[in-house]
Amino acid sequence: MEKDNKQFPIAGDIRYELTEDEVMHLYYTEPRLSALIEMDVIKLIDQHLVVNLKEFITPKTHHLTAVAKRNKPACCVGVRYVSLSNRSAHNKKAISCTLDILLQSANFLENGEPAKGNQTAEEQKKEATLINNEIERVNKLNRKLPGGFSDALKYLMKEKGYTEELLAQESWVSLSTIKQYRQNEEKEKTLRTVTALCIGLHLHPWTTEKMLTKAGITPKSTRQDGAYRFLYTYHYKDSIEDCNVYLKSQGIPEFKVREKKR
Repeated sequence: MEKDNKQFPIAGDIRYELTEDEVMHLYYTEPRLSALIEMDVIKLIDQHLVVNLKEFITPKTHHLTAVAKRNKPACCVGVRYVSLSNRSAHNKKAISCTLDILLQSANFLENGEPAKGNQTAEEQKKEATLINNEIERVNKLNRKLPGGFSDALKYLMKEKGYTEELLAQESWVSLSTIKQYRQNEEKEKTLRTVTALCIGLHLHPWTTEKMLTKAGITPKSTRQDGAYRFLYTYHYKDSIEDCNVYLKSQGIPEFKVREKKR
């Protein structure tokens, strides 16, 4: 019981250092937050969802600045556990987040300067338009994807301007494997390889999940599959080298350079 109290705050408390499960939960249950993450307005830094401004994130090392650490309510999304009848305080369904408080305290979508008060109706409309446009862009792309994995991969490569050679370089998946995936729908695929391809293409997480479905892959509830899901959700704009930093920290086998070659 004592351990649970340390891991999950009591109802009403707000905490800004988030666990991986909490981040994933907020991503999939808070559409506005997920859209802001995809637009790089909010970034995951040092287990904090923080506004992407130089005042809050160190430029070279990508850590929270001293200002951010002193002013977390003004620049970080927090979680609050709400007591629900017949449910324990750590039930995920009892989580609420402080996104609205953050949006009201920092006008970061306009110019990065602190807001003097709540957002105006015009500012809220502009913010909502940006979010809606991003959601529509991704949904439009997903609607255009062909039905099979091979054709969908060809389509995305064309949309992104990728050659097979460039994708092999960016994903560390061998050129021969990429050719087989493009030509043979029945070629067996793995979560590891499809994740690498999607990160190499820098695909939005929603598009990656479409590709996994087309490949007949459902991530399991394991640490390794959870790590791959975390990567394609939050690090899809990064390089494979950067992803390996996370895999290494979790004690999970890293992507290998030899996968680039036959």
